[in-house]
This record gives sequence, C-alpha cells and structure tokens, in this order.
Amino acid sequence: MCNKRPIRLFEVRQFTFAAFTALGLLACLSLSANDRLGASLRLEGRMALRRGLQTLLAWQGDDGSWADGDAAATGQAVMAIMMSGLASEWAELQTAQQRGNAWLEAWLRIDSKQDAAGWAHSALVAIRPLLRQSGPGSRDWSKLVETALKHISLDRMEESDAPWILEAAALNDLPYAEALHRPGAGSPACRLATAWLTGRPESEQALLRAAVWESNWEQETPASWYWLARSGRICKNFAPGGQGSWRERLMAIMLSRQRGDGGWGEAEDKPAKRVLDSALALQAMILCLA
Repeated sequence: MCNKRPIRLFEVRQFTFAAFTALGLLACLSLSANDRLGASLRLEGRMALRRGLQTLLAWQGDDGSWADGDAAATGQAVMAIMMSGLASEWAELQTAQQRGNAWLEAWLRIDSKQDAAGWAHSALVAIRPLLRQSGPGSRDWSKLVETALKHISLDRMEESDAPWILEAAALNDLPYAEALHRPGAGSPACRLATAWLTGRPESEQALLRAAVWESNWEQETPASWYWLARSGRICKNFAPGGQGSWRERLMAIMLSRQRGDGGWGEAEDKPAKRVLDSALALQAMILCLA
C-alpha cells in the first residue's frame, strides 16, 4: 500500500522544501535489499545528474527563463535544481535558481484573464518550486493556485495533467480528488499517481501497481518516469518480490536515454519540450538516487 496520505500530504505550508524532502526520505530509510540502487548505477547516476544540471545551466536565457520564456519549462527546470540539493555548493546553480525564481514570480503576476485556460495549466506547473519555498519574505501563492484551478477545464484536460493538478490542489487542500478520478485513463504511471494522490482503495492501487510494473517503461515519457519514481518512493511493495529494484530498472533506462549534450528528448524537439523532458528526467533521477 502507499504510506502517504492523499491531498493532506502538503497541508503544513510552513515546511521548507528541504524539510518536506527530508520527511519523504526518512520514510524510505529502511529499504529492502531489492529496493536499493547498486553502487555502479549510483555512480553513473550521480555523474549523469551533474551533466544534466550543467546542460540546464547552459540552456537558461539571459532573462532567467528557459526555452525563451516558457513558464512550465522554467518551473520544472528550477524544480530540478532545487531537488538536486547542490545549489548551496555550486554557485552557478544557486544563481540560476535565484534568477529562475525571480522570472517565475514576475510571470505569475501577469493577468490570468489573458488566455485564462492556457495560463492556468502553465501556472500550476510553473508554481511548483515556489510552493515549496517558505521563510521571511516568501509569498503566499494559495490564492493564485485557487484561481488557476477555477480555469481548468476537466473535459479538455490531458490525462497526463491530472497528477500535476492534484499536486497543486493538495498544497491548498482543494477538493479536486473525485473530479480527477477517471479509471482507465492515461498512462499506467499517471493512473497510479492519480490513485494515491486521491486516496483510492488499496485494492485498486495494488492492481495499478501491478499494471505499472508490467508496462514498458522504455516507452514512457520523462513525465511518466517522474511519477514512476514518486510512486516507487511512496508506495510499499512497488516492485513484486524477487523481481528486482524499481530504482535500478528506471535508472538504467534514463541513463540509456541521456543524449550526448547531457539532456533528454529528441534533437528535433522544440526547446520547451527538451527542457521539460530533461528537467523531469533529472527529477526522476534524483528520486532514484535518494
């Protein structure tokens, strides 16, 4: 079963992102032998992580954004930098995070009535790193999240958007769980993430975990890799007994898909997609290494 509470997981807003991450790590300290990442893959993963972060640094624009002002790509890039925990020892990374934060805050002040639906989807992804920062001078973004959620059209929503919307709603204790529960829709990884975010019965989650394990992870997108890693961290017995480590399986795939320039995605992809794919692959890699 999954040992995290649905929706209320994020209700204590005064936690810093570091504390929030630490709580998640403490829940997984006692890993079974089959849930550990081997020394060789761990070393390769750490090297790949640094290469990927270096690539994100190279891709950041002069204004602090990524992909020429793409809010979702910028939010995920900043999130990857935050999750790495390396900004305090890597000056360039710390500067990139600060510049990215400043750009995101400025973008989120734009009037949401301009293309409200398009703005809402981007805003709920862009705001991810800002929702995990607190302290003196930090802004309360709950009203903006609530406004964005009101502009979300459930009928037009992509199934892969559901976990991101639920995650944002969770931080504000907003009732989106039942509205986004759609059995059989979306990729196996997104269906499982939606199930534990909405607190579906354990019997239902067990079936979804089995379906996820049997699915072809190599055909999944970096966004699905992220939710696979989140599910692996949160759900007990994610990998069936004796069938290996989910960390090793996922890490091997991500390492094989990293491109020569340190990023992920296809060379012909648009800049925003390459940034999104790379940032989400890095986030998944960080969860595997934790």
